[in-house]
Amino acid sequence: MNAMSDSDDLDFTLIFEGRPKAPPSLAATSEAQRKEVKEGAVKLQQAGYCINIVRPATKIAPLAPGAKRYILCIDDDVPLVRILARKLIMDGYDARTASDRQTIVAELQKLPSPDLILLDVGLQGISGFDLLQKLRQHPKLGSVPVIMLTGRVSPEDVLHGMISGADGYVSKPFQFDALAVAIKTVLGMQ
Repeated sequence: MNAMSDSDDLDFTLIFEGRPKAPPSLAATSEAQRKEVKEGAVKLQQAGYCINIVRPATKIAPLAPGAKRYILCIDDDVPLVRILARKLIMDGYDARTASDRQTIVAELQKLPSPDLILLDVGLQGISGFDLLQKLRQHPKLGSVPVIMLTGRVSPEDVLHGMISGADGYVSKPFQFDALAVAIKTVLGMQ
């Protein structure tokens, strides 16, 4: 039996195996990234509840007439993802959820691929940051926009998410209206 490296696990079957990866070095961050996170922290203090850093994703496939954007919500808080999925469906999206290891892997392998992933950091068995790094290495899912939707809001966490390739970082608790704007911005609909 051949040992499979993390970079070979592009179907995510071994995603929950092994030790977590070390976070990217904060020393390697650019001044622009640090400024973006600092501005987000100021917004958090001003608003009192929410970090909301988003930027349009670089590659968004055009939508066929009559089709809906598919959003995958990955969070181990089952009641939250159910509510979130209902709200997204009411807003005109096709939404699916994944809360455990088996479902996360199945949803990432399912076609069609999501147009956007909402990803929590604190998952069972894997860090959302590690999952984000795996997604960015994947040949088909590497360009799928990802918004981190999490309660982890320290400047280091936000910076970790953004330099790992997140297209947005929205803190919990969140307001649905603010999340809707973040989604539209990332998907280039705003």
